[in-house]
Amino acid sequence: MTQLQLKFCVLFLLLATASFAQLPGNTARYTQPGVDVQHYAFSLTLSDSTNQIKGETTIRFTRADDRQTVWFDLIGGKSDSTGTGMQVREVRLSDGKTAPFTHRNDRVFINLPAAQPGQSTEVFIRYEGTPARGLIISRNKFGERTFFGDNWPNNARNYLPVVDHPSDKATCAFSVNAPASYRVIANGKFVGENNLSNGRKVTRWQENTPIPTKVMVIGAARFAVDEVGSVSGVPVQSWLYPKDSQKGFVDYRPAKEILQYFIDKVGPYSYEKLANVESTTIFGGMENASCIFYNEKVIVGHKDSDVEALLAHEIAHQWFGNSATEADWSQLWLSEGFATYFSALYLEHAYGKDTLNAVLNQNKGQILRYTALKPKGTIVDSTTTNLMDLLNPNSYQKGGWVLHMLRHELGDDVFWKGIRAYYQKFRNANAHTSDFQAVMESVSGKKLDTFFRQWLYEPGYPELVWGTSYDAAKKALVIDVRQAQRTGVVFTLPLTFSLRDARGREISRTARLNLTNTNQTFTVPVTAQPASVVIDPDNTVLMRAVQMGK
Repeated sequence: MTQLQLKFCVLFLLLATASFAQLPGNTARYTQPGVDVQHYAFSLTLSDSTNQIKGETTIRFTRADDRQTVWFDLIGGKSDSTGTGMQVREVRLSDGKTAPFTHRNDRVFINLPAAQPGQSTEVFIRYEGTPARGLIISRNKFGERTFFGDNWPNNARNYLPVVDHPSDKATCAFSVNAPASYRVIANGKFVGENNLSNGRKVTRWQENTPIPTKVMVIGAARFAVDEVGSVSGVPVQSWLYPKDSQKGFVDYRPAKEILQYFIDKVGPYSYEKLANVESTTIFGGMENASCIFYNEKVIVGHKDSDVEALLAHEIAHQWFGNSATEADWSQLWLSEGFATYFSALYLEHAYGKDTLNAVLNQNKGQILRYTALKPKGTIVDSTTTNLMDLLNPNSYQKGGWVLHMLRHELGDDVFWKGIRAYYQKFRNANAHTSDFQAVMESVSGKKLDTFFRQWLYEPGYPELVWGTSYDAAKKALVIDVRQAQRTGVVFTLPLTFSLRDARGREISRTARLNLTNTNQTFTVPVTAQPASVVIDPDNTVLMRAVQMGK
């Protein structure tokens, strides 16, 4: 793939172009059944004289059975011209004894002594090498050397030995030995730093909440830091390159209000801080837990709703994607669809309903164009093997539209009650779409099988051809609706029509009309013929509707 679609917010601003090698296929989709990592302690040594890193990782995990061989993902050394990849130098057990291992097919296989199921085991892995990706070692736009983790979707394995799958969440700690000129950011709480005698420094961070490997990162660069304030005891910080700090501190300042909004609407924030960090991420923004990385090109220096949308998207991920995490890549909409819609909800809160509708209409355009290219694509997608291909309008905009339609199907009060219940149940855990459906059904008392099936597991969207006629004798408006989509899916839809006078003012509105068939006629009592009729006046249904005779 030569053109990289940036992982961005509602507006999908195209900020950069980058080449990206094909990611691993089906082998990247599966975790290691029966092995549950509890904690990673990462120790990394960075250098200005080479791109080679040195790593030492202690992994604490349990085994659900009596297996004596476990594996961890770690990209091995390449014999090609790139010279990238990691070489494992040593594996030890907690008692200091050497453990037999092999490093093949980009996994470290370790032979272990027998243990009781559920018993905690620790292994220590020492390695070194040059990461091909995952840890971006480069120069920023000012020509200064930087180091930034960019793990999504499963790139942590390029520089960290891990179970690189979103379903195996763990706590983590980073100890980073780097030249003293750098400030180092990582997940969680700042533990401390120590200056060494050789012009170097060790910085330590610790994340005490379990998170997926896709959002375990470090960043090392020359930074200016702004302490923005705190929300519910959570410190909010902005980390900018010094030459960008005057503008960037303005750009990142809305994070405090956004954090407060999501705490109020969804539930408690799960992490020790919220740091917004300028970086060389290949994405528009990357939602690393407690330390979000933003592309260095997104700096404007004044209040800007597009930047606010990006901030809101990535901050929303702290709840959806980081804390309540999709159990598998096929469930990505539980992360990206949620972040897309909750960013729009924040904009509605901040700027009003017209702004929400503008975002929804722009997102609808993205969905329609993408569906024309990929007519068989579905939101829940277990067939895609290149995980980067999941970063598409089905996962983002269509997923967000599903939540918008669900909100109007259930009503605001029930919708928000369900969202809070879902987050409470799956906070710091993993969920499938079926889990979200079960929570919303429980809270609403409604069966939502048809809704979830047609929007998440079936392709396309409704394409309606409709028209009206007035029956003067019966004083009734006759509305004929035909579903014209070619997918073979017949949607069940709630339709509302606005009846308007010659000046375009609404004179009445139909009750909710349930469309369930390919062809359906509705008869609505009306005392006089309206000058015009508008379908879905509140913008609550994802569809393309063409009025006959228009």
